[in-house]
Amino acid sequence: MVKTLRRFSRLPWQRKALLLEGALWLTLAWMLVRGLPFRFWSRWLGQQAEGEVELRAAGRDPRALEICWSVSAINARLGGRLTCLMLAMAAQWMLHRRRISSCLVLGTLTQQDAQRRPTFKAHAWVRDASGIVLGHQDEPYVALSSFVRCYPAREGETC
Repeated sequence: MVKTLRRFSRLPWQRKALLLEGALWLTLAWMLVRGLPFRFWSRWLGQQAEGEVELRAAGRDPRALEICWSVSAINARLGGRLTCLMLAMAAQWMLHRRRISSCLVLGTLTQQDAQRRPTFKAHAWVRDASGIVLGHQDEPYVALSSFVRCYPAREGETC
């Protein structure tokens, strides 16, 4: 614990602020996922669309990678106890605060276990205009639904 606090104190103030904000959003995401049914809080994720939505914007905002670093770093310090959905929710809310277009994607994967019974896996990831910024997997998850938050980069531009 002391080592963690010492490392935190040496960070630049921008990273400290990102980590503290990430901790706040992750706490909220944890409470919602663990405490309430999906239908009650899903509207806070953005506009729902079917499948995986490709965002049209000019390049990747470097702040998106910093945000994803912060939620991933917090999860690592917690021993990986948070789910991909909680991480994606927190990252998308942080991107939303900075008006960075993003898409939280929910996907599934069906496989067979050793007894040849079907197994079902779910995964959540976050995309920006350049691709996946959080939750990349090598397995071929099928996107079921996306929650989009889109902001035009310039006047007259659409997402």
